[in-house]
Amino acid sequence: MPQESSGENIGQRLIDLLNAAPYYRFLGMEVVEAGDGRSRLRLPVRDEHKNIYGIVHGGVIAALLDSSCSVAVGSLMGPGEASVTLDLRVNYISNVSDGMLFGTGKALHKGRFTGVGQAEIRDGTGNMVAAGMVTLFFIRREESKAHASGDRPDEGLQEE
Repeated sequence: MPQESSGENIGQRLIDLLNAAPYYRFLGMEVVEAGDGRSRLRLPVRDEHKNIYGIVHGGVIAALLDSSCSVAVGSLMGPGEASVTLDLRVNYISNVSDGMLFGTGKALHKGRFTGVGQAEIRDGTGNMVAAGMVTLFFIRREESKAHASGDRPDEGLQEE
């Protein structure tokens, strides 16, 4: 992904695109920073995120971890590339029932076909809630019919 296009920061364009995504809005997840192989996301804990024990469901934490890794690696993608998660590994360390969750991601590898990212999820006081890694597979429009529906998730990131 180029560093700048027509004077507009690609990282900010990525943030705006993702924050408008239906799943991010559904969870209340927000990308705060993205670029140069790094990311920072936040998620305010809502009652809808809790399991029957009153703590945040592991799936919500996994979604934040997956997105933190994917955004970090995704900030290194080029025009015409999209990614899907191949593997998600989560180590749950502690539980949380309220406040804000923060995901910090870092790209470890960006190759032609795969990427690897790692992330930590922490609560508002800095306690680690989870850590893990994601392996991504890159889809290129010219090589795949993955977006045959006409969806263009990276349309806002193309070079002008």
